[in-house]
Amino acid sequence: MDEARRDCAIRAAGRGDADLIAGILAAAFADDPVMNWTFGGAGSFHTVFRELARGVYLKDGFGHLAGDSSGDWAATLWLPKGVEIRLPMANELRIAGSALFRHGLSSIRRAQKTAAVLARHHPHEPHYYLFAVGVRQCAQGKGLGGRLIREGLKRADEDGAPAYLENSNPNNTPLYERLGFKTLSPLPLPQGAPPLLAMMRPAQPVLAGGAS
Repeated sequence: MDEARRDCAIRAAGRGDADLIAGILAAAFADDPVMNWTFGGAGSFHTVFRELARGVYLKDGFGHLAGDSSGDWAATLWLPKGVEIRLPMANELRIAGSALFRHGLSSIRRAQKTAAVLARHHPHEPHYYLFAVGVRQCAQGKGLGGRLIREGLKRADEDGAPAYLENSNPNNTPLYERLGFKTLSPLPLPQGAPPLLAMMRPAQPVLAGGAS
């Protein structure tokens, strides 16, 4: 691992970082099976992540960024326990408009069906929700994703809460398992959709000095 990657700094994301985070996540999810099936292609991903970051995750939740003086390479978006996903209508309309323009009406229908499945199977117990983690392709394989996720897991552990995510890419399963997530079940997306796994991590005891 070179020095630039090793010395990559992590910082909390602010509401003004929505567009930056959207660019990182859109690039990272460009080949994601579930996202591509849902929207029919990656053309609207930047709008999707930007509006969700603005309307939900950086407004009601939190995120982290990793990078150095040359730029930011990785990002996460979370919701803490007790916070529901409520996307304002204006943000939802911008997502729908982008999907319709780039991929047609069928993409909106698939997105609605996917969102309904996610909402129906979201855990009822209080938990921290990892909505998205992404690393630009030039920085993948350097451990940045795991480092960023641990920042959110620290908050969950300090709060005594489990963490939950939906795993849309089988390539990420080993990382999530190393961090303590276990698969609950495949989520019942419509026929023809790639697999989407619900994963949960129990709260871990916080040791002296803040480690968990």
